[in-house]
Amino acid sequence: MDKIIETFGLTKYYKDDVVGVEDLSLSVREGEIYGFLGSNGAGKTTTIRLLVNLIFPTCGKAKIFGKDAVKHHLDICKDIGYLPSAVRPRRNMTGEDFLDYMWKLSSASDREYRARLLKKFALSEKDLGRKIKEYSTGMARKIAIIQTFQHRPKLMVMDEPTEGLDPVMQHTFYELLEEYRDNGGTVFLSSHHLREVELVCDRAAIIRKGRLVVEEVIKDLMKHTARSVHVTFKEEIDPALLESDAWEIVAMNGKTLNARLTGDIDAVIKLLARFPVADMSLPTVGLQDVFLDYYKEEETQ
Repeated sequence: MDKIIETFGLTKYYKDDVVGVEDLSLSVREGEIYGFLGSNGAGKTTTIRLLVNLIFPTCGKAKIFGKDAVKHHLDICKDIGYLPSAVRPRRNMTGEDFLDYMWKLSSASDREYRARLLKKFALSEKDLGRKIKEYSTGMARKIAIIQTFQHRPKLMVMDEPTEGLDPVMQHTFYELLEEYRDNGGTVFLSSHHLREVELVCDRAAIIRKGRLVVEEVIKDLMKHTARSVHVTFKEEIDPALLESDAWEIVAMNGKTLNARLTGDIDAVIKLLARFPVADMSLPTVGLQDVFLDYYKEEETQ
């Protein structure tokens, strides 16, 4: 499988040596949806702007389609769909004028595909005839998404793509992403909606203070975080009697115990069988748990 995006020690310092991103090396494979996660100011948007050549690296480099992202930008950009986090199309343009303008700047040729996108996102001819300054945030976002897809690019680079969309349109967007991926397209997607990344992405990376801390298949990423165990007893139990290598007790409050599974769940069940248990639950680990674990490491360093 070809690597569509590769970065090699990619670094961007701003004024007064403020770190945008530092020594970033990652790769995005052809035909995958790649999630890029981090807190505010972690370097997500800086990375995206470096990839699409809106800013230039201090050192290191990025390759897209095997070509240097700076030296071959004009050749590369026709095959990229770029959706920034804050889209500010010319507000006096109508929706149709904006789509046509972006159409002419790209290699678009399939009007039927654009019509299908408009139908998917419930944008009528009347909507397209209105000026963008009259649009709601959600409508402006839908127009921006359509301009990203309409020329059928080989690569999508998206920063917070569903910001402003209602749940129905979010679902429509996820379906469109999967269709695009299934047809061979590649997506680099930055989002602070962790459930979104968990739902649609094949692999994900977490960036912290401008540095990559992990890059892995979503399912494998989940395995790094211990599952929580919540137990409610019918009576108060001496915490000393509940100590085991199979779990780490986080809190014991009256009849309620919260713990993190560190060993075999079978050992926990055998231990609990000695006591009067009223209820027990093992919530499924989500990407949010993984993300918070990596950021908790920062607090302890």
